[in-house]
Amino acid sequence: MYRMRDKEKVMLKLMKVSEGFYKAINIVSDHTAFVDRDMLGDYRGTVETLTSEGYVGVESDAYETIEEAARWIECQNVIMTTNFDGTPLIVS
Repeated sequence: MYRMRDKEKVMLKLMKVSEGFYKAINIVSDHTAFVDRDMLGDYRGTVETLTSEGYVGVESDAYETIEEAARWIECQNVIMTTNFDGTPLIVS
């Protein structure tokens, strides 16, 4: 399992949709992204890309924290608005 380094910043912003399911809200490219918690309690990131045939999804490996799954999403060539304002990862 990947471990995130201390002090590593996450730009992605998530909104809680339901228990254990979060949607990225600051992606401006043709992607949608989610973080969900699986039955073992691990977090997984999913990125769906809009193609001419609909959405095609890619899912991450399991991570111990939601921040690690969010960081994985950031590395999947998605374009986000910047968030260096100190607001929390999960917004309401």
